[in-house]
Amino acid sequence: MQNDYPMKKKNKHRKEFVSPRQELKESKRLTVKDILGGGVLSRDVVIRQVPFLLFMFVLLIFYIGNQYQGARIMKNVLQVEARLRVLRTESISIAFERMEMSKQSEVIKMVKEKGLPLQEAVLPPYNIELK
Repeated sequence: MQNDYPMKKKNKHRKEFVSPRQELKESKRLTVKDILGGGVLSRDVVIRQVPFLLFMFVLLIFYIGNQYQGARIMKNVLQVEARLRVLRTESISIAFERMEMSKQSEVIKMVKEKGLPLQEAVLPPYNIELK
């Protein structure tokens, strides 16, 4: 049995409302106008990647902070190494002066300069044994 109602033909000139999101879904081609106008950013492919992009942004911030912290630590290490070289040089010179002062001839000269009533031992030292 045939339908009594004649089939209506769609009017080709009739315009239907299509949401911008639906329009972007339907148009797969990428145009310069889309890129410059920002239409690319509202595509579903880009919108689905927003959490990943935020994650990458957070990692980038941590990476930059890590680089700055590493540079600051290296600067401190270099300063400490320079200070260590200076202190090592001072330590060597002080040890040399102390060794020079502890020589027997220097000790005798210092005792005479200070006027202390000390004399140089003529007899070698010996052990005292108790019975």
